[in-house]
Amino acid sequence: MIILGIDSSLACPAYAVVKVSEGKAELIETSHIKTSSKKSTGFRLFQIYNWFKDVLERYTFDAIVFEKGFNKFAIATQQIQRTLGVLMFTLYCNEIEDFFEISPTSVKKAVTGNGKASKEELAEALESYIGKHKYKTNDESDATGVALALALQKGWI
Repeated sequence: MIILGIDSSLACPAYAVVKVSEGKAELIETSHIKTSSKKSTGFRLFQIYNWFKDVLERYTFDAIVFEKGFNKFAIATQQIQRTLGVLMFTLYCNEIEDFFEISPTSVKKAVTGNGKASKEELAEALESYIGKHKYKTNDESDATGVALALALQKGWI
């Protein structure tokens, strides 16, 4: 089973491709794209579309899961929702309509046992499932956590 976990943001979205087989998880790939706040929102969303389209063309996924996007600040929440819209549109363009969503608290709870774990604690807990991995950003480790949380919730691991 191949799972695509996604951490959405306008500034630096990330994904993780995780393979689950015989109750074990293997991290296949992580990626992120940093977009410049000096560019227009439309340009940044177009960059995200092209980046995301690439991974969808290279793998066939059994499950796709997004971290539910929200923020205590309205503008940040709007940017997350715009990014999610582009990601969902890209899925639809690739004839994919089914996906899961998991809240950040549920991701942390599933992976670390603590729904209020820090990003560092989440990254550390991932090692027990996939071994050591050098993440380029916290967003990549978050995306990995999102994929693993789905696998744990569904009993695949």
